[in-house]
Amino acid sequence: MCLLMTGCSGTAHFSASTPAPLATVSDAERVEMTSPAPETVKPTFPHKETEPETIPVQETEPESLLAEQLYQEISHFQTVIRFDRNISAGEISSAVSEMERNHPEIFWINGYSMRSSDVSSEITLKIINNYQPEELRQMAQILEMAAQTVLNSIGQNDSDYEKALAVHDYLVAHTEYDQAAVSQGKGLWSTAYGCLVNGMAVCQGYSQAFQLLMNRLGIECGICFGRAKEEDHAWNYINLNHQYYWIDVTWDDPVTENYNFDWIHHGYFLIDDAMLSRSRSLEVGEQFIPVCYSLDENYFVRSGNYLTEYYFSDIDSRLSAHAEEGRIEVMFAEQDAYQMAISDLFGSETIWNAQIFQSRGGNITYQQDDDMYILRLIFTVNH
Repeated sequence: MCLLMTGCSGTAHFSASTPAPLATVSDAERVEMTSPAPETVKPTFPHKETEPETIPVQETEPESLLAEQLYQEISHFQTVIRFDRNISAGEISSAVSEMERNHPEIFWINGYSMRSSDVSSEITLKIINNYQPEELRQMAQILEMAAQTVLNSIGQNDSDYEKALAVHDYLVAHTEYDQAAVSQGKGLWSTAYGCLVNGMAVCQGYSQAFQLLMNRLGIECGICFGRAKEEDHAWNYINLNHQYYWIDVTWDDPVTENYNFDWIHHGYFLIDDAMLSRSRSLEVGEQFIPVCYSLDENYFVRSGNYLTEYYFSDIDSRLSAHAEEGRIEVMFAEQDAYQMAISDLFGSETIWNAQIFQSRGGNITYQQDDDMYILRLIFTVNH
């Protein structure tokens, strides 16, 4: 199973106490600094543009008749399914995979066995935790009620973007990443049930829960599998306004010892191929891989915190705009601009030239995401 990324970011803390050198540190550590006397803001430079990367597209395959037949039987909690014809092992494997990929509400399958003759075939399902059909029926009803609870919290007149954001934020807020289950194989933690009912899941559970809710909302959504940070991983794609985007709910649910940054992140909410390819590789044989080149619906683009270049004035104005909230996250379009911001704001300490710190100083803690070029800032002003 996959592991949630915690090592790609670092935090540092500045305060009006005693001077200390600035350093990029692990998420569990902090470095303190004094806000210095005001000084001239250092000049900055625009970013260097590069061509975006894309992930090759593969052809979509329609849901097969066999997969639909399996779904009809399994959704009625049948554990032994018989066909009056010979079906090959390859056909069964493809059909089961397709059925599971399109129906995340079928959470209980944990493999199968089969036998065939010239005139018939029989599939016997292996069930998670050996649940009996009546138990599965009750659990399916509980899952449906949990899904409906989320759907009831969404406004009927909300846009598809707002619906997807509401589901994303709900799952992050109500689910804990199940670290203990990572190496334990298939279990409820890798299903929509584990995420929505138990509130404990690994990446596949987050992804299936998100897909299930998008299906209920009539928004096209699927799951892709691959590798992230050298670990097996699963995440979603979604179609909004006729454009595909990637979304990774799991990696937006922070696992951190620094509770100050334990809020709902949006670094992987509606990103494009170029962003995804910085930390992901897709599994060979994925049946459908969308081309995601648009950032029109990206969270940072829509919130006005997507910066194509680094200028101190942009950070200064955003700190002032979010002074009451005391925190902000900004994404840079290019690595050059992102690194320039870190160097200028914290290496050269121009952060203290911000209007909110003038004459008074204050405290600021920052977290950096080197894959997504994101800075997250938490700050207070001395009184």
